Amino acid sequence: MSLWKSDTSMNLLIFVVLFGIFDETEQCENFKYTKDVFAPNTIQIIANVTPGSLDYLRGVCTADCYASVQCNAVDFCGTYCRLIRGWDSFYNESSLGTPCQRYQIECSPGQFYDRVLETCVSHDFCDFESEPETSCFLTEELSTDNGDWTRGTGPTITSSTGPSAARFGSYYKYMNAAPLKRNEEVTLVSSKTFQGRSYCLTFYYHMLGSQMGDLTVFTQNGTEAPVGQWSVSGVNQDEWKEHRIDLSLDPHTKILITAKAGNGDLGDIAVDLLELWPYPC
Repeated sequence: MSLWKSDTSMNLLIFVVLFGIFDETEQCENFKYTKDVFAPNTIQIIANVTPGSLDYLRGVCTADCYASVQCNAVDFCGTYCRLIRGWDSFYNESSLGTPCQRYQIECSPGQFYDRVLETCVSHDFCDFESEPETSCFLTEELSTDNGDWTRGTGPTITSSTGPSAARFGSYYKYMNAAPLKRNEEVTLVSSKTFQGRSYCLTFYYHMLGSQMGDLTVFTQNGTEAPVGQWSVSGVNQDEWKEHRIDLSLDPHTKILITAKAGNGDLGDIAVDLLELWPYPC
């Protein structure tokens, strides 16, 4: 496994980072976090290291990143560095006036580097760009809800409600409110068995309409009643909003994402790019 630098076509391996064998005037181009399949969201810094020697920084920061399950990139910014977790692929350091140099652990698309297993492993995400979608950890709940989510592209079929386009790519899923009665529901339910640990669920949602219902994330242990973990109601805004939530999961626990109809047709609820990370938010 290596750290790769994006400003040349040649892959610079970890010893390059450790010993500083590169032109310090070079700047890195845009990097995508290796777990991401689309444009990133917001940067998260998990640590700063600030000794005076840049050569020392390269060694210490790289070693710290490899040791942290949360770290997938290192930014070198003047005489300090950042260990980066998640979602922003590019960062301008305003005090320096130039982009920080970024190095990143490289895995195949849709994977991330697991420090415990010391290998690239699968990343669970649903972007709805293909059917069937082998990376998706959610499927339709067929036994208890009142309908199905609709895979859509462009505007939904009812005017004055729903998004005009997907948040990422071309497709998203939405609850078509028109055929549903008040409080009827459509649900996506997890289709895989989880290891016992804390996970971070991230997703985008869109709720435009004057007769909006509710969007809720539940967990359910076995046959017990579902437990609400997060919910939003009554939104009437024409924008995709991002949310992230910590979930404690185990082999007996499922995730349910439920959209509930409001009082009328103008209540389409959409979701896009749902991702499940194997660590807390």
